[in-house]
Amino acid sequence: MSFPQQPQRILLLGATKGIGFALARRLGAENHHVTLTGRSQASVDEALSRLHTGNPVGHFDGFILDLKAHDAARDALGHVGPVDHLVLCGSSEAAWGPFQTLTAKMLEQALSMKLVGYLNAVQGVLPHLAASGSITFIGGTAARASLSGSVGIAAVNAGLEGATRSLARELAPRRVNLVSPGMTSTEFWDSMPADKKAEHFASFAGKLPLRRVGQPEESAEAIAFVIANHYVTGSVIDVDGGWHLG
Repeated sequence: MSFPQQPQRILLLGATKGIGFALARRLGAENHHVTLTGRSQASVDEALSRLHTGNPVGHFDGFILDLKAHDAARDALGHVGPVDHLVLCGSSEAAWGPFQTLTAKMLEQALSMKLVGYLNAVQGVLPHLAASGSITFIGGTAARASLSGSVGIAAVNAGLEGATRSLARELAPRRVNLVSPGMTSTEFWDSMPADKKAEHFASFAGKLPLRRVGQPEESAEAIAFVIANHYVTGSVIDVDGGWHLG
């Protein structure tokens, strides 16, 4: 499904890499005005340079935003101007590991970024969001996958799923959805040695019905669908190769 012919103003929070970047590139190719954010000017500049290369029809700009700096983020988002669609792509701080080693600080950082940070950002953008517009969260399969060592990130993503359903009713007619990617081959994994990364992906892929990990463009396609379809709200869309089947 494609967007209406009229160019849309789309704000992507945390989109300098991974799924958010793939989404920005896809939307720019459809002649929409995409504004993205990153945690540093260098990351924003690099992303914009990559987006402008080979993408003659896209309209891109960006600015620095730290979702954990709640007051500053809300103030900055209060000056973004009209927005048709908001997508929250920022990754969480690390909250992986055995429950016995999960510290309060780790959990607080993850919540501050991806749950409190996301909801605070929505409040900041809401006065500028079109009544016919949409909000899309990017969550993750840890919310329902019952994986050992994922209690922290599961709590964050499960909170987002609950918030999605409540906000879809409270903020209507604006639509609110969540896309839940499974393991996806993004820059997140680049810190691993190549052989270890390949081994990890192969091991995980063996547990999936589709027998492979995902690509950022596949999740981006799902996000584009929910923000373009005006009859989808309160939904959680799994893009996980069938992991949710158990």
